[in-house]
Parts: sequence; structure tokens; C-alpha cells
Amino acid sequence: MPGLLILLIVLSLNFSKAQNVSFTGEFKQSNLIIGYAADLDYAKLDGIKLLSDNGYFVFGFDRDSPLIHYLTVKLKNGKSIVKKIELAKRRYKIQRINRMKKKFVTPPPKELARIKREGKILKRARSKIGVNASAYYLSGFIRPVKSGRITSVFGSQRILNGVPKNPHNGLDIAAPTGTPVYATADGIVRLTGKNFFYNGNFVLLDHGQGLSSIYLHLSKIDVKGGKYVHKGEKIGEIGTTGRSTGPHLHWGVNWYGKRIDPASLLKLDLKHVRSIGNKLSSTN
Repeated sequence: MPGLLILLIVLSLNFSKAQNVSFTGEFKQSNLIIGYAADLDYAKLDGIKLLSDNGYFVFGFDRDSPLIHYLTVKLKNGKSIVKKIELAKRRYKIQRINRMKKKFVTPPPKELARIKREGKILKRARSKIGVNASAYYLSGFIRPVKSGRITSVFGSQRILNGVPKNPHNGLDIAAPTGTPVYATADGIVRLTGKNFFYNGNFVLLDHGQGLSSIYLHLSKIDVKGGKYVHKGEKIGEIGTTGRSTGPHLHWGVNWYGKRIDPASLLKLDLKHVRSIGNKLSSTN
């Protein structure tokens, strides 16, 4: 259904209402989908089993994901649904950024060991994400900065000082240094990084079932690793640490290794999915 911001599908199996499946999210490259099935046994995306929590599961599609996927939902009564997913293709902007410090366009050789070491730290922290089946994300999502101006959108091809670089895998929000940054959803703090070469000071949150969010370039961090935070809880303040040309927040979202557009989270209708879930569960 091209053009829909919220796509909510209820698939009737003609068995009973308790066996319906519901989704919220737009089936489009770089978007996140949340699903619910009463009496869910398991769900698989392209043959890979998804984590679930009381019938709720989540999956997402990468920036450049193939356009055809298959979702299998198996119910405890033995019945199965196989849904062919046809994604809408996205077009991305080209963004040119000039006046960036040369060392951030092409890191000096003396920094390469540091960059490699920091990459390993982040990789270890991310390896813990996707182990927990709890659906912390059911708290719903909010924008992590209440004010500020969006200066760079997800997926844009970045050209730094005339040098083509990797696509931008987040949403940049410019605001004065010290502006509060809030957790976009409930989750566990998996890592607080200090003075990383690219990321500066940052916080990595685990929202369950492979979904994570990251907040870069902070001037201050207000949480510690292992802490459970609630949606809207202050986790830090905007700054310009790391690879940054001015005070702003880089807000990134991943589902496992898939790059997700953070803006897609703000369009999800969690209340509707929860209400369907509660209604269907009550019929059992």
C-alpha cells in the first residue's frame, strides 16, 4: 500500500479471532515493523526465527534491503501463515558537507589503531543485543530531543569535503550544547562510550528482540551501563564530541545489523497493536 505512513494489516485465517495477526509499520526499505499474533508459537523472516514476547515480535529492513521477503507465522494449534512481503523502494538524498576537519574525512594513520580498538568495544556491546526476547519497545517511541532542527536525514549519501563516503545511517538533530537527550523507548544501557574518535561521547540502548538505538556526540552522559531506562528518561545532553561540525545529536537505530530509519519508529501505532493483542488474548 504505497504512500501510507501507517500500515496496519489484520490477516484473517477463518479459524477464530484469536488466530489473527496484526502489524504496524510501513513495508518499505529501512523501516521497522512490529507484529502480534495470539497463541504465537514462532515467527520467521526469510527462514530465520524471530524472538517473541507474549505474541509480540519485531523485524526491520535495511536501507538497501531486497524488495521481496517472506514472513512465516506459526501458531500453537499448528496452523501457519506465510506472507509475501513486497517492500516499497526508497530514494535517498545526496548531502554535501564542507569545512569538515581533514582528520575526520580521512583519519590520520596514528588514529587507526584507536579506531579499530573502539570498533571492537562497540561490536562486543552490540553482540549482547538480540539475546533478550523481552519487548521493551512496547513502551512506544518518542523523539529523543524535544526541540532542535533536523539537519541530516537517514540514508542520504554523504560527500565530505568533496570525498564520497558511506550513507548517513541516522537522523541528525541540531540544538544548543546542553540540550537534554531522552531515551526514545524503554531499554537497557548496553554501553556508554567516552571520547570515541567518530562517536564522541555516546549511549547505546537495547530495546529487546534485536532492536537498539544509539545517541552520539553528547557533551554529558547521565546513565551507566546495565541500567534500565524508561521512555522519556534523560540519558545525556547534546554536544559536539567526536566527528562533529557543531552541537547536534546523531540518533541511530538498528535491528540487529539492519540500518533502520529512526523517523519510521515515530509513525508506529503501538496503542492499536496493543489493543488488538489484548482483545485477541482475552478470547482464549
